[in-house]
Amino acid sequence: MKPTENEMEMAIVAAEAIRESGADEHHVARTLLYLYQRLQVLEQVHAAAEHYLHFGQEEPRHAELVLAIEAARKTEQRESGSGEEDPELG
Repeated sequence: MKPTENEMEMAIVAAEAIRESGADEHHVARTLLYLYQRLQVLEQVHAAAEHYLHFGQEEPRHAELVLAIEAARKTEQRESGSGEEDPELG
């Protein structure tokens, strides 16, 4: 079940506190924070794709979608420590 905005905010605050305390032995807080950050990036890709499809696949919307996908790819590379580039997008 999807958490409310308030529940999500409370969970993120708690995860940050747990991470800072060093008491995250099962990496639950670290994982939640990573997934929350990833969700934010992928929601930008989703919004750009929706705009692209809804507004007739115009060139500015295509560029917006490409930039959002590239930002998501770069975030993933940074987080995973990978320096590889995807030839399909690069």
